[in-house]
Amino acid sequence: MTNDFDSIDDDSRLWARRWLVLAVSAVAISGVFAILIALARVPALGTLFPGAEFYRVALVLHVNLSQGVWFMAFACVLWCLHAPVVSDAVQRLALLLAMVGTAGIVLSVSAGSVRPLMSNYLPVLDSPMFLGSLALFGAGVLLKALLAFRSIDLRQARTQPAFARLVLLRISAGGALAVFALLGWTALEMSPAEGMAYFETLFWGPGHLWQFALLSLLMFSWLVLAERAVHRLPAGVVGVAIVFSLVPMVLALGIPLMYAPDSAAANYLYTWLMRWTSWEAPLLLAVAIVAVARPGMLAPGFGLSLLLFVAGLVIGSLINGQTTLITAHYHGTIGAITLAFMAVSFQLLPALGVDTVTLRQARWQLAFYGYGILLMMCGLAGAGLMGAPRKTPGDLAVSFSVETFSRICLGVGGLCATIGIVMFAWLLLRRLLPAQRAEAYSL
Repeated sequence: MTNDFDSIDDDSRLWARRWLVLAVSAVAISGVFAILIALARVPALGTLFPGAEFYRVALVLHVNLSQGVWFMAFACVLWCLHAPVVSDAVQRLALLLAMVGTAGIVLSVSAGSVRPLMSNYLPVLDSPMFLGSLALFGAGVLLKALLAFRSIDLRQARTQPAFARLVLLRISAGGALAVFALLGWTALEMSPAEGMAYFETLFWGPGHLWQFALLSLLMFSWLVLAERAVHRLPAGVVGVAIVFSLVPMVLALGIPLMYAPDSAAANYLYTWLMRWTSWEAPLLLAVAIVAVARPGMLAPGFGLSLLLFVAGLVIGSLINGQTTLITAHYHGTIGAITLAFMAVSFQLLPALGVDTVTLRQARWQLAFYGYGILLMMCGLAGAGLMGAPRKTPGDLAVSFSVETFSRICLGVGGLCATIGIVMFAWLLLRRLLPAQRAEAYSL
């Protein structure tokens, strides 16, 4: 890391470390649930688990921690490093809300009987503790996004690539605010509903919008990992990619002005935007970077993140019905973002004032996670082509079939990806926690 962090102040560094501890802890716990989910789908082995209800509860916690807490908390890390601290009290409140909310999400599974509701984008447990904790975490991120959107100053950029990175971070903060606004609007405008139907409608539009905002953070991460190559890009290429990244976000915000959130038209249009307008910007940026890069210019993680993203797009083109092809598709795109965030985390460590990891350690960790996800995708895609339904453990009997082999690939890939997550948590927390203790960190 270079220009962006030359003038980072101690307060920004401190708050970024705190958010990173939360983010890494969340993804580490999500990994535990991920391996349970993967093993619960393996023939014969899956019969050792309690059943479909156990599978769904583990899936709910995994998704909320890996796609909710991890992504949003890491976004807060990046916002901390690029926005001056305007109020310690407000920063403290935002982090406290997020930490208490995360703890509540994890512990809610033990708070009496819980019923998993498998709504798209964000499945939930029908439990006051879970839903209240989720709201607390969201309030903390909302407060942090407000601070970031107001405080990120584009004038601090010293180079065009640095300016582009700041623009993408500003877009991501604005996108997060738009997600919360759309969430509130949807809750007010939707027809009365209960249970699964309520949360399916509530999260459908905001979930798509958050995916579009995440792509701006993926592009930011690729610019960081390809920093030495970005300077070779023709003038305007990055700018065009950034403009393209705004298209799905702007169009998504127009849908609720025309259609009710629970209408078939709104449902279709969000899906159409995801299918036809969300991938062009990151793919354009990645192709341009690869075209000008020379050996040694790309940091570990860039190529594997791009591979997962492209694989996710290819599998997405095969989707036909509610099968595990859908799961394979989003594990590719979401896995690409997670791997990019992991790689950027390694790049951030010197700026955070802690010891860095070796190149060998980074490569091994990223390989375990990235290739594990890729093997999982192959298993999910193979099972999906055979008609295996998503969000269920499926048939756990052993037979000589493509689906059985696919489920074994899923289990092995899930194990490798989980090893990668554990390695990531160990590499970062063993560096971050001593630094926190040294500063007598307390809320």
